[in-house]
Amino acid sequence: MSRLLVPVPFFLAVVLALACDSSTSGPGQLRVANLIPDGVPLDVCLKPDATAAFGTPLIGGGGLSYPQLSARSAFDAGTYSVRLVQAGTTCSNSLNGLGDVSASISADDPQTLVLAGRFTGTGNPSLSVRVIGDRIAAAASGSVLLRAMNAALGSNPQDTGVVGGQVFSPFASNIAYGAVSDYQQIGGITPGSPTVTAPLASRDTGSGPLWAQGTFNNLSDTGVYTLFVIGIPGQTGTPRPSLLLCSDGSLNCAQNP
Repeated sequence: MSRLLVPVPFFLAVVLALACDSSTSGPGQLRVANLIPDGVPLDVCLKPDATAAFGTPLIGGGGLSYPQLSARSAFDAGTYSVRLVQAGTTCSNSLNGLGDVSASISADDPQTLVLAGRFTGTGNPSLSVRVIGDRIAAAASGSVLLRAMNAALGSNPQDTGVVGGQVFSPFASNIAYGAVSDYQQIGGITPGSPTVTAPLASRDTGSGPLWAQGTFNNLSDTGVYTLFVIGIPGQTGTPRPSLLLCSDGSLNCAQNP
């Protein structure tokens, strides 16, 4: 496996995409996704704007390795300072001096804090922190809801879809790095309820080269899922181009290949 290990400058880009469709007030539900393929295990510190100091890291212990998602934690709605730290450390110092960023947590809104990008490589590697709103309401019986996020820095815009025979049927198209598609109701991939088998793939938009392809067996009928396009172009082993399929309603993820 060939990897470039010379650190280069990077930037922390912050984009907040929040969904606010609740009519009642309650705690926000936040989970964290570590999708940085060449970084150390990470943890996240969160501090309400009205609080003077950070407390303890959110995950604790060994933190989150790549590619891994945490369980959801409840937070009061509001604006928070977010600090990334190396797993096993305190909240005193941000990882690599990245500094803190601001994020909003909405009442009754399940959300995912997505950590993406990469530390090393040619060009100008960077990290991004994005909060995306999730859907946990079930899909219709006999189908699933799928959306896709391109979390692979250096990839071309991607089409993601279902493969049947030699036919590629996209459910999301032209997804640039950092972008998230809308949910689409997908039928015809259920050989028997409640087990769902989904042959999924991602490729460069149009009829470009394949990014990754694999058959997923961790779906359930009426489930709602996000397909993350992850990895580093041209790499093998851990940072290889890959797909990570995660349930929006439970701690259920699978990577392929």
